Amino acid sequence: MIRAMMFRSHRISAFLALGWLASMASAQTGAQLSLATVLARRTPLAAPTPQVLWLPDGHDATVILTAEDGSQTLHRVVDDAVAEEPLVTAAAVRAALALPEREGPARFPALRWLDRDTLRIEHGRAIWRWDLASDRATRVLAWRAPDAGGSAFGDPTYKVSPDDRHVAVRRDHQLFVFDAGGEAHQLTFDGNEDVVYGGAAHRAEIGIHEGLFWSHDGRYLAFYREDLRPIAEYPFQNVDRMPPTPRHGRYPMAGRADSSVRVMVCDTDDYEVVTLEAERGADLYWTNIAFTRDGGIVVALVNRGQDRVELVRFGCASGARGATLLREHDQQWVEPEIPAAFLRDGRFLWSSRRSGYRHLYLHAADGSVLGPVTSGAFDVQSLLAVVDEQRVYFTGSGDDPRQLHLFSADLNGGDQHRITEERGTHDCSLSPDGRRAAVVWSNLETMPTSRLVSTRDGSATPLPQRKHPLAEFALPQQRFVQLEAGDGSTLYGHLALPPDFDPKRRYPVIHYVYGGPHAQLVKDTWFGGAATWLQALASEGFIVSRIDNHGTPNRGIEFEQAIHRHLGTVEVDDQMRMIDWLKQQPFVAADRIGVHGWSFGGYMTLRLMLLHPEAFACGISGAPVTDWRMYETGYTERYMDSPAENPDGYTTSSCLPLAEHLQRPLLLVHGTDDRTVMWSHTLQFVDRCIDAGVHLDYFPYPQQLHGLRGRDRVHFLRRLHRFFTRHLQPDETPR
Repeated sequence: MIRAMMFRSHRISAFLALGWLASMASAQTGAQLSLATVLARRTPLAAPTPQVLWLPDGHDATVILTAEDGSQTLHRVVDDAVAEEPLVTAAAVRAALALPEREGPARFPALRWLDRDTLRIEHGRAIWRWDLASDRATRVLAWRAPDAGGSAFGDPTYKVSPDDRHVAVRRDHQLFVFDAGGEAHQLTFDGNEDVVYGGAAHRAEIGIHEGLFWSHDGRYLAFYREDLRPIAEYPFQNVDRMPPTPRHGRYPMAGRADSSVRVMVCDTDDYEVVTLEAERGADLYWTNIAFTRDGGIVVALVNRGQDRVELVRFGCASGARGATLLREHDQQWVEPEIPAAFLRDGRFLWSSRRSGYRHLYLHAADGSVLGPVTSGAFDVQSLLAVVDEQRVYFTGSGDDPRQLHLFSADLNGGDQHRITEERGTHDCSLSPDGRRAAVVWSNLETMPTSRLVSTRDGSATPLPQRKHPLAEFALPQQRFVQLEAGDGSTLYGHLALPPDFDPKRRYPVIHYVYGGPHAQLVKDTWFGGAATWLQALASEGFIVSRIDNHGTPNRGIEFEQAIHRHLGTVEVDDQMRMIDWLKQQPFVAADRIGVHGWSFGGYMTLRLMLLHPEAFACGISGAPVTDWRMYETGYTERYMDSPAENPDGYTTSSCLPLAEHLQRPLLLVHGTDDRTVMWSHTLQFVDRCIDAGVHLDYFPYPQQLHGLRGRDRVHFLRRLHRFFTRHLQPDETPR
């Protein structure tokens, strides 16, 4: 079984589509959910959902429950009910590992079942096996600490083999494999800051999330070698030192030299390492690494222009290049994100948008197409499993792109049906035999609930649920909005309204924007997918609006590729559809609309305020791209081509020439150690504002990365609150 592989007038038409869905309660009672409350809470305002652990080779389940005090217990599911008496407590697991007692609630380390009586436990850089009939667990694998600080892209610094006999560890810039006997086998010797082994190569683009890959049987380890030396150095600094000190780093900007990447394979039978054969001088992205079932490995090779992909087979033992299993071309871009999934007989599943939507296709061992497995006017979002090489389980939206459902289909095509029935979002994990799924379900009006769902008839067994911490608050009312884009397609939006919303009053609006690829904001999930801090702002008297524009995912390739070669244009047009609609509503203070976004959303904030300066009262832009020539190669060239190929597009999409058009108050913020969008983006924009005699508020966060964390995040949200309160005045909402 293959397991989870991840991947008319506006006013009238909008109100008809809106339907004014009922919120959780039309008139709610409870405490006010303020931003201060959200920031002051030491524990998140979210209830932990039960975690399902499947027993092997079937559909029997156990469930981890978390008590009010935070302690955890593991329970069997018997006759479609969770046993009241715990099978195992977290305190018992700590005792089995001979760990010292500590204050506070006992919580489980990472667990899974090996058989009905044995738990596999990962804790303290070791793998343990615990027969529940024994007092003590047995350690079967241990390793030394990997590199401190982790990776810039969040990829793992170690990875355990499927059979628990080996673990690959990135340590002191080298890659080691530790065996079950405790011996360390060093695989690399020339690693340093510029030669990276086992990391997520190509800046974690094109479906890359990690840099260490084990074969199904645990024999072979594949890993990336990325030579960063062709990339120009970038002047990072430790500004918290006295005096500030430079820190080595590199950053690949669009159209310039990129890193050189190779894939290497270690055979743990003898710890010999081979490098996969590569054409000399070829500028390629090596992505979507997957193992066959017969000692082979396949890699999706994407050209620098990102309009062609080849799925190529290599030998694990020799590294020799073998057959090219398939080729695909797209005039705009290709972006494979789900690796090939191989069956025992050599056939494989491949995700492709050749129909206009992302679907799964079955290929023969030689790469020839046997036929589509899934179909429909929607994108497959993940391949969960292939059970008994007969039935494929996957997730996708179905008819409504705001939703997420569990589907199954026959491997040979046909007999596709949706398993989950309720409107909304269903996050799923599948039992080993495919007969049950653990599902966390919610929709716009419904808090997340957990259940076990039969994949045969859709019947559901509810799992115990703790009272949600937000239940004590008067919560904002939620509304969906549908608008028509210039090309006639539907744009999906969402409003969070104050709990005591009165349509006869006029409210200020905070328009929250992202708008870039890979991020869908508006979903049929609780709160519409809006974060709790945004809901808190709505509770304090703002209307919070959001809408997904062209270029965002799960709408088919035509909708996504509308942005090609001219970022920041059609997206702005779509966002302004929402702003124009809001200004027509009698409950909106049309002269008090602010806008905020981060990263691509920060870029969109600037574009909206500079191209439509009369539309907004103020804005807050966080870590924005201000000129795509300064952004990274893989991402930028996918959507814009290179600066040499598309000079006019780069000029048109830049915020820098537009700085003189800034008319309304702008707060611009950026982390000085941002490794994703360089600090120089906002510095150059500030410099252009100085040249134009334009004033703005600028706030750098020292040594913060692309996403603010800890006290800096709290500081920023408090500053955001004060800024919008001052300029939008939510307490002054005339009737």
